[in-house]
Amino acid sequence: MRKLHAGVIGLGFIGPQHIDGIRRVPGADVLAVCGREEDNPAAVAERFDVPRAYRDWREMIADPDIDVVHNCTPNALHDEINRAAILAGKHVYCEKPLSDSAAQARDIWRLAVARGVAHGLNHQYRLNAPVQEMRARLQNGLAGRPLFVWGRYLQESAARASDWSHRMENTGIARTINDIGIHWTDTACCVLGHPIVSVMAELTTHHPVRTDAQGGTHAVDTEDTAMILVRFADGTPGSLIASKAANGHKNDLRVAVACETYGMEWSQEDPDRLTVGLKETGFETVYMNPRTCQPETRAYITTPMGHVMGWPDALRNALARYYASIAEDTYRAPIQPYATFEDGFRGMAFVEACVRSAKTRAWTEVEQP
Repeated sequence: MRKLHAGVIGLGFIGPQHIDGIRRVPGADVLAVCGREEDNPAAVAERFDVPRAYRDWREMIADPDIDVVHNCTPNALHDEINRAAILAGKHVYCEKPLSDSAAQARDIWRLAVARGVAHGLNHQYRLNAPVQEMRARLQNGLAGRPLFVWGRYLQESAARASDWSHRMENTGIARTINDIGIHWTDTACCVLGHPIVSVMAELTTHHPVRTDAQGGTHAVDTEDTAMILVRFADGTPGSLIASKAANGHKNDLRVAVACETYGMEWSQEDPDRLTVGLKETGFETVYMNPRTCQPETRAYITTPMGHVMGWPDALRNALARYYASIAEDTYRAPIQPYATFEDGFRGMAFVEACVRSAKTRAWTEVEQP
């Protein structure tokens, strides 16, 4: 079987990470890159030894040799590019958030299903081995009944009024939830095996006016910090703090589940280990070890204990499962280990419910598929 050829659109931070991740997947390679003129796609192609470079994403999508389109563009471009790729018969792997709204996300998801293409969304955190271990222990009944879920996603990029970037523009109806909050919810829902069905949200904008390096001012009306109570479909309650204003926190994603038998916690900044909380003895650290982890986890453990599996390895795990589903023709199955456009719809429905809740100061239902 010939290799699946990928084209990567968008050459900011995440695009080159996709190039590296694709190249770590057996049976896949990067045939083309596409970026804006200022990104100099030809130079990027030469740097990464990619055969073809495009400045117009429409031309890249029309390339008959490309099987999979990786959409690594800014949020506002996702819908148009995804739709064009799907209509061209290309498989699509998109960065989150999937769309500008739940309604648009549902349309793109249904179009991908109707056209029979593989649709993946980059919520890579769920593909860390400890996250899969937490999920497996819950599903196998080892941890007991989940009592509540809690966690955080903290970063520091918007802590000061002088912290301004153009990424704060065109973020849709929310910013922090759209950017990092939905990563936490996807990870937590994966662990628990149930979607979030209702929320109570408090959204705070710490700096309504921000200044740039030239002294210019910019009005900001989206949230820097979100405090959210959630309830999962099985009735389990939970809570999340997501903030871009937490100095000292670089990429602090943490998911914890308190269960009847023991608790489990995972931190993205310690990605190769799971903390288990026992009533009798306190906390224990469990390193990812194929000999002691649940069978469902072993495929996600790629290095020996102590050889830390990190952020790029989770991306590689996600892409490996996505490309395997294409190669094995299993991508039409309703449930996949990687996030799909259905999960993208759920993420946007969560964001919209949080915004409605913050305005009404009441519990709000999350729209379901």
